[in-house]
Amino acid sequence: MSAPLFPTPWMYGRRKLTRAEIAVYAGVIAVLIVVFTSYVLDFMEMAEKAAMETTVSTVTSALNVHYARRVMAGEAVDARRWLAGNPFELAHAFPAGYMGELDGRDPSTFDRPAWFFDTARREVLYLPRLRRHLSSPFGSEVRFHLARHPSGLGFVLAPASPYEWGLSSSAKDSLSSCTTRRICLFS
Repeated sequence: MSAPLFPTPWMYGRRKLTRAEIAVYAGVIAVLIVVFTSYVLDFMEMAEKAAMETTVSTVTSALNVHYARRVMAGEAVDARRWLAGNPFELAHAFPAGYMGELDGRDPSTFDRPAWFFDTARREVLYLPRLRRHLSSPFGSEVRFHLARHPSGLGFVLAPASPYEWGLSSSAKDSLSSCTTRRICLFS
């Protein structure tokens, strides 16, 4: 007769769960894990795209600083030779994951993410680790070529062909797609 009139919540924790309750709890937790994982992967892919764009921008800036320093010092600088050269070596800027010059090696054999300079095509090649939402004419890689800046002063790493790295609806508003011939940055 010492039982309380209204049961308190801690009293329900003492009984064993039925199989149906366990199945419902497991199903809810599984759905939450799938949704959470999808969002995490989308944001990780957004971060990788931002890191790639930052690297391209940094290498372009370093390349232009080195070029301007040489021109201002009065050195004879052949812009055509620079356009044919390795932008990473010319800028003295080597990003994390830089694997050197490709020289006919198969890029799919390397760990991702990786940066290369394709000597045959004279293009910078980026192999992203997360590429679920990447659509490129080159498959799962993004290529850039060194070009003269539209103003005629300096250089720019421009996409070799239009690509789109759109994300799911949860992240589409956060990033712009890269379909122009210029460096793609956040809108």
